Amino acid sequence: MTIALITGGTRGIGSHLVRGFLTAGYRVIFTATDASKASAHAAELAQELGIEHGDRVHGEGVDVTDPNAIEALLTRVREIETETGDDLGVLINNAGVIEAPEGPVWDVPPEQLERTITTNVLGPFYMIRTFAPHLLSKAEAHKPARIIDINSGSGSHGTPQYAAYSASKVALFRLADSVHHYGYDKGLRIFELAPGVIRSDMTTSMPVHDWRGDDDWTKPQDVIDLALGFASGELDAFSGRFARAGHDTVESLKAMNLTEDHRRLRLTL
Repeated sequence: MTIALITGGTRGIGSHLVRGFLTAGYRVIFTATDASKASAHAAELAQELGIEHGDRVHGEGVDVTDPNAIEALLTRVREIETETGDDLGVLINNAGVIEAPEGPVWDVPPEQLERTITTNVLGPFYMIRTFAPHLLSKAEAHKPARIIDINSGSGSHGTPQYAAYSASKVALFRLADSVHHYGYDKGLRIFELAPGVIRSDMTTSMPVHDWRGDDDWTKPQDVIDLALGFASGELDAFSGRFARAGHDTVESLKAMNLTEDHRRLRLTL
């Protein structure tokens, strides 16, 4: 059984991904900043899905902006690997925040800017810095390990109302470039997955989405399907590239004739 590690797994997109990967047969370790909430959510999921608590679902309290906490998480993951005989094969960097209020950057408090950049940029950087060597140690030519960053259309196209959030998602493209460059030949893949706009606490708090009706949100299953497609290896040709749930499907991505720059963030001069 493959272990999937998902950050920010108690709410929104993260919670959908945890449930989706459990349903698909993965062992899932997920994080939340609050350890008690992580444990409670794991118990709820176990009951909902008929899984013994602590068997295939593990909730861990981790602040992804704290390198020491991430090192402790790696120790915990190794313990679970030893206890179960399973290996970590998938890392999903999902934990993220957005600044408030919506509007020009000069109206946003400095602490909001710092929180957004620290969580959304340093969080994935710290996670990959800590876990990539472990993933590479498990990877083989015929069995690569895979990282999925939850990116955004705000990264690929920009959202002027949220400058810090948009900038943080652009940074993930550059992180993916580096991971793909140094990791691909050694068995490490990385994908940038935009979830579209799923109805969540975060998205419903954003005035930019006030116009949306019930049919104007991305279906969570669309995100789950793409994430599972990336995790399975059937889309490894997309390593280092960007896909968007609600627009792309596993089948449409497989059918693409990829060029070197296709679905990568590039500036043409």
